[in-house]
Amino acid sequence: MVGVVDERACWTLPAVPATVRVLRAHVTAFAQAAGASPELVDAVALAVSETVTNAIVHAYAGAPEPGQVRVRCRVQESRLVVEVADDGVGIAWRDDSPGLGQGLAMVGALAAALDVAPGPGGHGTAVTMTFAARPAEEVAPLGLEPLCGLALDTVADVSCVDLVRGGVLRRAAAEVAGDAGLTAWLRTATPPAKPGTATWAALREGGAHLVVHDPTVARSPGGTGEILGLEWWVAVPLEGPDGAPEALWGLGGRAGGRPAPPPAVLGLLADAARGDLADATQRAALRARLDAAD
Repeated sequence: MVGVVDERACWTLPAVPATVRVLRAHVTAFAQAAGASPELVDAVALAVSETVTNAIVHAYAGAPEPGQVRVRCRVQESRLVVEVADDGVGIAWRDDSPGLGQGLAMVGALAAALDVAPGPGGHGTAVTMTFAARPAEEVAPLGLEPLCGLALDTVADVSCVDLVRGGVLRRAAAEVAGDAGLTAWLRTATPPAKPGTATWAALREGGAHLVVHDPTVARSPGGTGEILGLEWWVAVPLEGPDGAPEALWGLGGRAGGRPAPPPAVLGLLADAARGDLADATQRAALRARLDAAD
């Protein structure tokens, strides 16, 4: 990131619904001034909205008066660090959800790192989110890189593999058919995990999820869909030995390219993801089934 920014930027406002919009605007402006990409700005804005909303809803539940929520931003070694803190009962853990609640799990998918800790003196909760580009040395686990080529050979125009580590998505491999420039861009792009996306659904529900672009809905400027001209996207969670997702396999179609896969193909992808697609034999079997489904 580049640019001159106020690294001491901090705002404290009442924990009321209108505060979400105000703090989101402050942090968005900070991220833009720091030189963040449009996709990263979107990710930061969504993460702050979710975290501030959680503080407003949960931190002061039952209190006679609304408390306060504080957002602090700084740039640290080319990373954007955002802290959302309250002085209430806390928002870290909920009895009705294992581990992090859905809101914070989504934030974990957007940020490079997420830390949830008690506030000073044990009062309230501080959520610290770190946003940064994918480390250049990070690669997909052995055997998953070929999934991009498999997708392009059979059903898609675009494909990527995102690792899932502690609820955080990290881009590990990507390919755009016939376009080296867009391939290079996609490999460094921030994996989107917004509500309504296939990635969002796959992380929360499992199975293969398809989202088809509605031409009446404006795309996010500078986002993956706009830059690649995507008509559809499928996200498939790849299970690890414990049954939890260890990676997400993305497959997409561009304007004028391959059509969206039918339910039968989605079923094949979902079934194969329960196995070990790092194994060449299982990938070959999936390829044969996809070829036969054409």
